[in-house]
Amino acid sequence: MARNLCICLLVAGLAALAGARKLHASEAGGVSVIQAADASGASSLQHATSTADASGAIDVASRGRRIEILMAVMSRCPDARAAEATMDEVLARVHSIANIRLVYIGTFNKSSPYDIVCKHGEIECAGNIQQLCAAKYSAQGPAEHDEEPWTRGWRFLMCQNQEYADIGKQALAEKCFQEAGFTATGANLARGCWSGPEVRSMLRNSARQAEKLKASVSATVFIDGEYRCTRNGGQWVDCPGGADTDDFVLSVCEAYRRISYVWPEDICGPQPGLRK
Repeated sequence: MARNLCICLLVAGLAALAGARKLHASEAGGVSVIQAADASGASSLQHATSTADASGAIDVASRGRRIEILMAVMSRCPDARAAEATMDEVLARVHSIANIRLVYIGTFNKSSPYDIVCKHGEIECAGNIQQLCAAKYSAQGPAEHDEEPWTRGWRFLMCQNQEYADIGKQALAEKCFQEAGFTATGANLARGCWSGPEVRSMLRNSARQAEKLKASVSATVFIDGEYRCTRNGGQWVDCPGGADTDDFVLSVCEAYRRISYVWPEDICGPQPGLRK
């Protein structure tokens, strides 16, 4: 009987150990799933904590769903370039709780090379395609410390904006792969994307989404699915909530509080209206 009891205890112990390992693997997979979902902005997971470690580094996985900043643009449009410069300042402050995504405005025309007519010509369609493909494959390869999933694609775009007249040209795209820190794999995949069959549907789907949002002016900004502001004719117009960098940061922070029920003070500063 004693021997049987020992065997039972041993079996129970092994089962518990296996269960613990399974749980640990599940938890590790859960973090991976959360991070991958953050990259696409599609996760519905929410967390009610805002944490930083002893060094002040933010635990991105604990942030929950990120707030999407969506811009409807044309790659060679001066207003888009100005709006993107403002969003670059915004992202410098809220990058750990936000995603940035761009859709490209165009007119449907089946007789055009990509089934889309771009306002600033075919070279703008090429620029739109390059930026779409760079964004899609920017996360290929190891990330730098604290680098967000969208960082390389955004750097690629900002690099192109530095040489505005050459947006859409292959030589500038190659230069911007280097400056944005693309891996060889990521760059090859992006090149294959814009020269392959998938790009036609990508550009159509992007223009279709801009149309669905009723965004016909470059640049039109949405935060967490809500219209926020338009850059047109060299100025910000129709901007409930203001159009300064601080105003956009506040909109992202307020959207984050709505979905997580916590104000991320380590990113956004003291919550407006609350006394210390």
